[in-house]
Formats: sequence, structure tokens, C-alpha cells
Amino acid sequence: KTGYPFLFSPLRVGLHQMKNRLVALPVHTGFAHPDGRVSSWMTEFYARLADSGVGMVIVANTAVAPDGVVSRFNLRADRDEFIPGLAGLAKAIKRKGAIACLQLNHAGRFAKTEHPLLPSPMNSSNLSFNVESLKGFMEFFPFEKRFNLTRYFIRQVKAWRSAMNAGDRNRVIGDFSGAAFRAYQAGFDMVELHGANGYLLCQYLSPFTNKIASGFGGDFLGRTAFPLAVIKAVKKRLPKNFPLGFRLLLREWVPDGIDLPEALAFARLLEKEGVAYLSASAGTFNSIFSPAAIKKMGKIAYLRDDVAELKKSVKIPTIISGRITTPSLADKLVRDGTADLIGLGRPLRTDPMWVTKAKDPDRKITPCVNCNWCLKRVILEQGFNCSRWPRLFRERTELEHKLLTRNYKTLWLISDIKDMQTFKYCLPLHVQDKKESSYPTILFVREETKDLFLESAQKDFIQWTKNTFEPLGFTDAPLNYVVKKSKANWESAIHHEIIHGNHGQIFISADKSQLWRKRMLYKERGKVLALLGSNNRQHKVIVPVDLSTATLLVMIFLQKTYMKRKGFSLSFVHVLTDQAGLVEQRWKKLKKIAGFNKNIPLQLILPKTDVISALTETIQTGKYGTVIMGKRGLAGIKRWLLGSVSSGVLRHLTDQSLFLID
Repeated sequence: KTGYPFLFSPLRVGLHQMKNRLVALPVHTGFAHPDGRVSSWMTEFYARLADSGVGMVIVANTAVAPDGVVSRFNLRADRDEFIPGLAGLAKAIKRKGAIACLQLNHAGRFAKTEHPLLPSPMNSSNLSFNVESLKGFMEFFPFEKRFNLTRYFIRQVKAWRSAMNAGDRNRVIGDFSGAAFRAYQAGFDMVELHGANGYLLCQYLSPFTNKIASGFGGDFLGRTAFPLAVIKAVKKRLPKNFPLGFRLLLREWVPDGIDLPEALAFARLLEKEGVAYLSASAGTFNSIFSPAAIKKMGKIAYLRDDVAELKKSVKIPTIISGRITTPSLADKLVRDGTADLIGLGRPLRTDPMWVTKAKDPDRKITPCVNCNWCLKRVILEQGFNCSRWPRLFRERTELEHKLLTRNYKTLWLISDIKDMQTFKYCLPLHVQDKKESSYPTILFVREETKDLFLESAQKDFIQWTKNTFEPLGFTDAPLNYVVKKSKANWESAIHHEIIHGNHGQIFISADKSQLWRKRMLYKERGKVLALLGSNNRQHKVIVPVDLSTATLLVMIFLQKTYMKRKGFSLSFVHVLTDQAGLVEQRWKKLKKIAGFNKNIPLQLILPKTDVISALTETIQTGKYGTVIMGKRGLAGIKRWLLGSVSSGVLRHLTDQSLFLID
């Protein structure tokens, strides 16, 4: 029993009975890997939302196509290889007792792509309003960030001159239906189509962005044709009665844009098409940074009156959002019949205990203060974070986001027969947890001249990889083989493949006679790079730490990889250059931030001469086979002037493997 009987009463939505009226609304996190796969941090984040006690969790902004992403770290559902990660995400949400819903989206003109899709070219009236909007948008950010954002905006505006054709529309309709079916295959209970925020479905509905004269534009019914075609295709692909929700824009707040009467008329059409629920929203990226919109959105329950009109217009469940800050307000909105369900976006992220505290009047909810720090971080590709979270959790979130570029999408670099032998010998180091990894891409770089012996060895190696990996159960992507032939400048060809393939881990066989291999360690930034040595002590790992931020990256990387694997023994060491007590305090703090077991020890080494000598002596006398360490990002002349511990250690290694976490 609680003091809010309406808020905690059940409600049927589609085929599912919700345990209460609370919904974790979709808020973009930027926690996916750069290739669109679910990350472990994303799964943990949504599991925590589900564990809060809400009846339903909606996973935000899943792109239905590569040209529909809004972020470099956008979740995707456009290929079957994404299904295993999505299945793990759905399972994590449902295990905590919440209904799992996947929101599907195509960002249209707001997509991060060279050729964004939009209903019709931008005209002069659009341009003048967009430029005016840009001023408010830029004032939202620190001065030092404005130049790059302005440059990006201008580049986007130049691309808003080409309209979608019939082929584009048919393809996107298929993209939505395919992504919806993958959501069903992954075990989600529902899907939601994103028809708000100014994204593609919303762009077709709005007379501000849809200037098509007829067919898929023109009058109200013409502008609804494309989103309704998407809905029909999605419902046709899904099992009968599988619930489909819709994120509905009630007011656009732009000249000649969507307003409440048309939104309500469209809501009635959605109900006729069998949509299971409507989730209300207002404003787009063209309008929400204006002073007038900021003032409106700063008010408590600013959509209350509009959602009340929506509820009168349809019989299907409605979700209200927009600064529902307290349980008493939420309960009143349900009791008064304003809405059927309460959507919690940022308030639930600010305080994941919001629902639990609502049941206990003695516990105070930490409120969202509407500072928009979370939105700024997402726009700047830094990942969702909250200024009101405890400092340690903010730091942990920042580190987890940094590790997304070290995305366990692996590239093996092979240039000769010796490399092939080394990779076979070092296999335990390459095979990541199959829940975290996809198959590696194997890049063969070689001279353009014909070498029959090398070609034969390459065929044998390819067959060996197939025989080795297929029984391991990796199902999200096939083995990928790339051959690059070059007279010279292998490094440029390799770098192109790393960027093009979005690889986060690069494995290279060690060979001191070929200096380009060492250079690769320091050229590639924001990656995990490994020089592999051939030894039978690979499972004995030493982790030198300097207790800087680089150490935290190493610690979280190890948590997700070698610390989870049987047979690996890890020793954390620090060369003492400060008081031992201060070092222990710092180690204790880092363990807390990284979520390490507090009993993991740190071995302190007293240097006889310098740090590098102390480390290399420990590595050799301890008979370690693998060295894993961070680097502080020193490059070029800085590394030459100040010295690099990792570079110094590398010079003294014999047959050990060296991993650098940048």
C-alpha cells in the first residue's frame, strides 16, 4: 500500500498488463558502441532503470538504418548481427520485472550522415528560421564548443537541398519493418515509432518541413501518408496484436508547424491503425532552444492541458511527459484523467530510486533541476550523464563512455607467415567474451608481387580461423577477411581500414626489426593496441599502473575482458615515487570508481634507478607473459622530450605481449 493508489494501479497496454502507471521514457544515452551494437554499460544502465520499479522501460532512439543515426554512439537494429545484443538488453529489462519496449527511429535531416533524408528541400523560410534557431542553440554551449558545432550545422544545411524520392521512401519503410521484426526476434514486448523531436516521421507530418505538393505532402492527409505507410508495414511484419506505440508531437513551436488540432486528428488515425498507446511530446531541435520554448518547458507538467485534450480524443492509453517531478503530481494526473500513464524521462535518470522513494514518504527524491547538462553532453558525443549524480558515478560513466571507442571490434593484422604463427600461438589473448564481441576482421597486408608460398599459407590460416571460431558460438557477425596489397606505405592502408571498419582493438605481431609495428602503437588514438609475443606464459599478466585517469581506463577494460576469464592471473603493480600511504589512498579511490573488488591488492615496487628499469626487472624476474598498461596520450615530440614509460618498457621486452589502452 502507498499514498498514491492511482499511480501504482495496474493498466493493460496491448497484450501486456503493466504493474503500475510509470514508464521510463526514451532518453538518448549515446551508450552504444560506434558500430551500433549494445554495450555492456548500456545494458547495465537500462537494467538499472527497470530495477527502479517502473512498469515499462522504453529503450531510446534505435536507428533503423545507418543513415538514420543521430549520434556516433547510436543503437542500431538494421542488421541481424545486432539481434544478440538487443536480446541481452531486452532480457536484462524483463528480468527486473518491467515491460521492454524498443523505440525505432530514422533521424531524417538531423541524421549524422553526408546525405541526410528529408521530405523536401529546405526553402528560404526554413533557412531563416534555422539560422535564428542556431543562435539560441549556440548560446546553450560553452564558447569553445561553438565553432565546431557551427561548422557542423552549416555542413548539414548544405545537405538539406535534396529530397527523398520514391525509392528512398520504399527503402525506409522496409527499414522500419525490418527493425521492428528484429526487435520482436530479440524478445522485446513492444516497439515504439519515434514521431517527434523533428525526426523523419515528424518531418513528413509537419508543413514546416514537408513542402511536397501532392502524394506524400500537401494537405493534412497527404502529410500523414508516409508515417501511416510505415505503421502498416511494421504491423504487417509483426505478429498479430503485437503492441506498437507511437511518440506523438503535439506542438512543434515553429512557423506553420504541427499544432494541437492536427496532432489530435493524427492521433485518431493512429488509433484506427491499431496503435497500442500514444506518448506525448512537444518541440523539436529547431524550437526547443528558443527563449519562448525554454520558458514553456521550464514549467511543471507543461503538457498537462494538451495531453488532457489528447486523452479525450482517443480511447487508447496516453503517456504524459514534461517535468512530472513529484509522485503526488503524477498520482493526481492519473486520478484526474489527464493521462493514463506517467512518463519519467530525466527525473528517473536523476534519481533512479524515484519509484522506491515514492512509496516511502520519509525518503526525499533528488529532483531534476532542468540544467540540461545531460542534453549538452549527448549533443557533444560525450554520453548521457547527470550533474546531480554522485561524483564517483559521474566519473565511472565518463570512463565507460570513453571505452566505447575501444569497442571490442577487433582487427588482426597479418603481413607474413611469422605473424600467422604468432596469432595461432596467442589465441587465448584474442578471444573475447562472446557476449561482448563480434568476430575479428583479419587484415592481410602484403607486397604487390606474387608469392605463391605466402598465398598458400594465407589460405591455410583462413581455414584455421574458421575451424577455430565457428565452434565458439559467436553469432553476431561472420569472419571478415580483407587483403590489401601495397608497394609501400602499409601504415596508411592499415589506418584507413581501422577507421573504415570502426575497429577498437588492433592486434599486431611483435617484430623489432620492423619499426612500423611499434609506430602503430602510438599513431592510433582512443584504441586498445597490442603487440603480440610468442610465449607460454600469456595467462600470467602484469598491469603497471601510474594511478592516473589512464589507470581507470585500464581497470574498466580489464573488468570487461581478462578479469572475467578463467585461467588468467593479474598482478597490479606501481613503482613507488611518492609516499606509500598516499598511493594506497589513491588506489582505494580508483577501485571504488571502477567498481573493483576492494580486496584487490596493489604491489608497490621500490625503484633502484628509474621507473622503466624497475618495471622491466619485475616483468623479467616474475616471468610475466603479458603486460597491460595505459598511456597518457603523449605523442611525437612530447614523448621524445618527456619520455614514455610504455615505450621504455617495450624496448626491454623479449617475448612478452604488450597491450596499450589509449
